[in-house]
Amino acid sequence: MRSADRSALGSQALAYGAVVALAAVAGLAVRGTAGLLGALLAGVVVAVFLGSTPVVLNPVARSSPVLSLPAAVLFFLVKAFAAMAVLFLLFDVGGVAEHVDRRTFGLAAVVCSLVWTALALWSFRRRRVLTYDLGDTPS
Repeated sequence: MRSADRSALGSQALAYGAVVALAAVAGLAVRGTAGLLGALLAGVVVAVFLGSTPVVLNPVARSSPVLSLPAAVLFFLVKAFAAMAVLFLLFDVGGVAEHVDRRTFGLAAVVCSLVWTALALWSFRRRRVLTYDLGDTPS
């Protein structure tokens, strides 16, 4: 990973962590400990699901640009089923629902997803990415 990518990822992670901390404090203030756990859990789930995309798809795109779109669609379907499984297990097995406020979890997940997406867009706009290569042949 290039140092520019590392520094962008570091600032993005710092800003995202601040948003998760604010959501956790708000959840604690409004819903108590269950709200705190719901907001923290939402921050972790969003980070894992949205953070896994570049980790999985960037190597595929570098090795075979032709396979990047089918890989992205397949990975999206896998993440959709994984999200359903996580939500099912989170609120149906082991009494987790008694300790986590669902409303705070949902609201924090939406806010964290929007912030993650905005930070990713901000980071992408600051990067210099070649969209095509003119090559060395004269036209």
